[in-house]
Amino acid sequence: MRALRILKLSDVYFPRVNGVSTSIQTFRSSLERLGHEVSLVAPQYAPGAPVEPGIVRVPGRAVPRDPEDRLMRFRSLLEAGRRLAAQRPFDVIHVHTPFLAHYAGTR
Repeated sequence: MRALRILKLSDVYFPRVNGVSTSIQTFRSSLERLGHEVSLVAPQYAPGAPVEPGIVRVPGRAVPRDPEDRLMRFRSLLEAGRRLAAQRPFDVIHVHTPFLAHYAGTR
């Protein structure tokens, strides 16, 4: 079986702790152990946060009345996807949300 190039898009990821973040991390590490290349596009929670291999952080803003979540800048989200896709096409795109990352993923 050949290795797949997989793109995951999500409106949440660590340091936001919830079931989506945990599920993404579990599947990412499992797929990578099988030899697949997994890239994740997720919100940036704090400027200057450490760079993590395979994760592209997109700037955004706090969601009103929900200080733990971020709303990514749509243009920045689309640009991140274009930069990743320009390297080599993805075999699979997995969108983990019905929000902005969903719209970017369908584009």
